[in-house]
Amino acid sequence: MASVSNLTPLFRRSVVATRSSTSSLRGGASPPLPPFARHPTPTQKLIENNDAVFDDGVSPELALDFDCQHVSRTEGLYSWLAGLSGFVALFQFVKSTDPEGKNPAVNRVMNVVVEAPRVGPPAAADE
Repeated sequence: MASVSNLTPLFRRSVVATRSSTSSLRGGASPPLPPFARHPTPTQKLIENNDAVFDDGVSPELALDFDCQHVSRTEGLYSWLAGLSGFVALFQFVKSTDPEGKNPAVNRVMNVVVEAPRVGPPAAADE
């Protein structure tokens, strides 16, 4: 049987040996609390006419973001127009590559309905 002196190197590297009061005092920031633990539980119901509040049962928050108050209306308009013009430019580029010509399927021009052939005796000619 192994003696305790032979097992001490194993205990030094084990989890049991590393959990001491000195290793837990190394410092560092604690992880942030989840949002439901940060916000206190509400003591009263929300106002019924407050439509801009989204209450998911965890923490009520505003549905409209007022985070970017430093962005002016003109800068927001320019950014919106730049994004919209980017989509227009992408559409025009794809349209210029002729995607209809690359389609291996039959187009709508070839989708012709043919009359069913007549069956039965020929019709009598009018005299």
